[in-house]
Amino acid sequence: MVNNNIALLKTKLSFLSASIEKVDVINHLAFEIRNTDTQRAILLSKEAKEISTILNYLNGIGTALSNEGFCYVQITNYELALEKLFEALKIFEVQKNELGIAQVNYNLSLVYFRLSDFNNGIDSTTKALSYYQKNNDKNEMARCYFQMGFLYNSLNDCTSGIEYFKLGIDLSRETNNKASEASSIMGLGQVYLNLKEYDKSRTYLLESMAIRKQINDWRGYAAAMNAYMILCIETQQFEEAKEISIKGIKLCTKLGDKMGISRFMLDLGKIYFHQNNIIEAEKIINEALAIAEKINLKLVLVPAYLALYDIYLSKGDFENALKNYKQFHNINEEISNRNAVLKAKTILYLSKIENAQQELEINRLKNIELKNAFDEIKNKNKEITDSINYAKKIQAAILPAPNLVKQYLENTFILYKPKDIVSGDFYWMEVVNDLVLFAACDATGHGVPGAMVSLVCHNALNRAVKEFCLTQPAAILNKTAEIVIGNFKNDQEDIKDGMDISLCAYNFKTKKLQWAGANNPLWFLQNGELVETKADKQSIGINMYTKPFTNHTFTLNNGDTIYLFTDGFADQFSGDKQQKKLTKKGFKDLILTFQNKSLEEQGIELDKFITEYKKGLEQIDDILVMGIKV
Repeated sequence: MVNNNIALLKTKLSFLSASIEKVDVINHLAFEIRNTDTQRAILLSKEAKEISTILNYLNGIGTALSNEGFCYVQITNYELALEKLFEALKIFEVQKNELGIAQVNYNLSLVYFRLSDFNNGIDSTTKALSYYQKNNDKNEMARCYFQMGFLYNSLNDCTSGIEYFKLGIDLSRETNNKASEASSIMGLGQVYLNLKEYDKSRTYLLESMAIRKQINDWRGYAAAMNAYMILCIETQQFEEAKEISIKGIKLCTKLGDKMGISRFMLDLGKIYFHQNNIIEAEKIINEALAIAEKINLKLVLVPAYLALYDIYLSKGDFENALKNYKQFHNINEEISNRNAVLKAKTILYLSKIENAQQELEINRLKNIELKNAFDEIKNKNKEITDSINYAKKIQAAILPAPNLVKQYLENTFILYKPKDIVSGDFYWMEVVNDLVLFAACDATGHGVPGAMVSLVCHNALNRAVKEFCLTQPAAILNKTAEIVIGNFKNDQEDIKDGMDISLCAYNFKTKKLQWAGANNPLWFLQNGELVETKADKQSIGINMYTKPFTNHTFTLNNGDTIYLFTDGFADQFSGDKQQKKLTKKGFKDLILTFQNKSLEEQGIELDKFITEYKKGLEQIDDILVMGIKV
């Protein structure tokens, strides 16, 4: 039935010239093939958007963006998915297109599920479900019940999960939608697996497989097989699990489903490992890894590297065990950083939409009692503050862990005082072989705008080192500037934000220090003298004139101290009547007076000094000072 529908749409499309009708057909075709031919669906969505833009057909643009966003979820590009979906939501909100809003919210729930942001996922699914219930669209209601079941199961609220899956089953049977019925039955099986009620789980998963086989839904059959295989592994039915894995690999190969192949292979390798067949386990997991690397499937890469670590550890091959553990750690960290950035972007997108909705609401309430309007504003402000507090947690997640800093830079202090809840300043660290890279960074602005720019700059620094394998500070700054400029040039607005930075690369074996700076200098204490090395007078970002950054090299001796900082400390005004700025000279003199103290004590004294210096006056900027003694 679906294939016939696709054929009809393709035929119809061949007879249509650029028109609203053609846009609707293209969007419909993209929707139908979004799971089976995702790349083609993306191209169709872009074509629909181009034609709609020429025709000024806003609902056509919104639908194309929504379809494209769904496709990016399928290929795990969550950043683009969020970008397209929120752009679509903005259009549908303006057009008051309730169906479009519902579709986008459902697609957003898929992104939130993949990012383990289950509460936002439930919120988005509820918004979609509300529209479909109002319009009695039972097929879409069943789909939303299925999604709610998975979200609640992920939160370990199994009671709610069972309730929603059963609602999905009832509606699917009412509309005779076998594919939807099989999905919800599979969901029930997974809830009971979570509850360790294995007999019930087995019954439901086998029933789902039987229905999908009956209707030739082979992709769904493969998904149910995978869930059943996990049940077999958990109940230690390894021979049955092995048989299912092999069948799953064959089926996914026939379907051209590389994601499915790699997942079944990974689980098969784990089964061999449980059976102490180390040779086969190593071979099959490496094959799964090779496929996952080709399609950049981090869902498989992370557990595959961890499984190889266990395998090599069991063989006593500690070199390969360490190599695979490092790969596991790096990708896991990359995913965490990416998810932190995406969640921060979600907060920004939601804040923009909430602010727009708030303005509309205030306008609507102009002729209503003033107190009601104030109450509404107060509630919205609380929501925004809560969002910013959540953003603070996300931003804290990108900072180097204190134990990591102490491991490689043992004699160190870091004074970090954001002006507002979130900060434009951040410190950064990365270890590459014998080099410790560390930096004090000052992104444009402070508060939420500064924090958003800091996430862009932090990501650019990570890419310069991890993706482009750079370790020389000047080269890192050049590449970081290139990445940041590229990110901001993609924005329709004329953004000139960026970052000032002082970046070091210290070889703890040779005691060689390399340094480069963008506007922020390096202070270097040697033999009791505090010497300043000036930075290049340009920031990381869009400048009127740019040149390559300068790399400086120093040889350090035991007892030498390096100071990195942003401009917040020296720029602070005093709280007395004169309100004098501390200045860099005052800051430098202050550091020299503390040289009889340990570095930890210096950090405490600087914190105490700046608190007393402002004497109740507002902190004017984010503050970051780092001291590192060799």
